[in-house]
Amino acid sequence: MPDQGKIEELTDSLKGYLNTNIELIKHQAIERTTVIVADLVSNVLVGLLFLFFVFFISLWACFYLSTLLGNNYTGIAIVAGFYLLMGLILYMVRKKLVIKPLRNKIIHNIFQKDSK
Repeated sequence: MPDQGKIEELTDSLKGYLNTNIELIKHQAIERTTVIVADLVSNVLVGLLFLFFVFFISLWACFYLSTLLGNNYTGIAIVAGFYLLMGLILYMVRKKLVIKPLRNKIIHNIFQKDSK
């Protein structure tokens, strides 16, 4: 029965092929995950630095407006009102300016081809 040997050889080859493909998929998943996590961490760090910048500019604006208007609370209220207005505008256009681009960026990062 020489056919039995060929079937076993074919079965072994198929098992080896499947194991190799499984390992390849694992490595690709790990690589893409690390790219996405690294991108996320770097974006969070840049975002934090930007928030510190905005915070200190806001403090400066509060003190400057308070000095100009002669009342501490007025400068703080104007800056708070500005942020309230910006928050309301951002809330109204969040789907177009925040959610959609963020989804597209995540999907692009997940499905991007290897650039090597």
